[in-house]
Amino acid sequence: MAEVFNFEEYIKMRPRRLRLLAPIYRILNKFTREWVFSWRMRNRLYRHMGVQLAKDDSGIYIGRETWIDDIFPELVRIDEGVGLGWRCILFVHNTSSFPHIASPIHIKHKALLGHNVTVMPGVTIGEFAQVGCNALVTKDIPPYTVAAGVPAKPLREVKRDEVEMRRV
Repeated sequence: MAEVFNFEEYIKMRPRRLRLLAPIYRILNKFTREWVFSWRMRNRLYRHMGVQLAKDDSGIYIGRETWIDDIFPELVRIDEGVGLGWRCILFVHNTSSFPHIASPIHIKHKALLGHNVTVMPGVTIGEFAQVGCNALVTKDIPPYTVAAGVPAKPLREVKRDEVEMRRV
């Protein structure tokens, strides 16, 4: 289970640079979603906002109109080879509960998220996992699993030939 932070306490713990530049990062997040940048440029902008992307982009693809939490972007970690489809939403904070919480998201090595997938706080998506379009991920997805639905549930294991195709 991912670490859960009290919203107000975590704001005080954040690095000074992220606290001071938060309004600018919110504007930058809007530009990365709505303007037509190449995926490499989007990755650079997200990294500058504080999102933990694997070294040198390492084949990470973040689709257009994807929204990565702009309040606590430093709690999102994306490993190498991950693909996020268009209009994915990665929430790191939850203000609908009391007390408000923030919890990290980790998308592991070579995972694939389809279009319009929503990932809630505290979720880890395992390596080589696949999440179907329009899914709502509320719980961890194990490695080598195909999941879909609202909420996302494991459907089957990833086939060996699917894994081999992504090892390249």
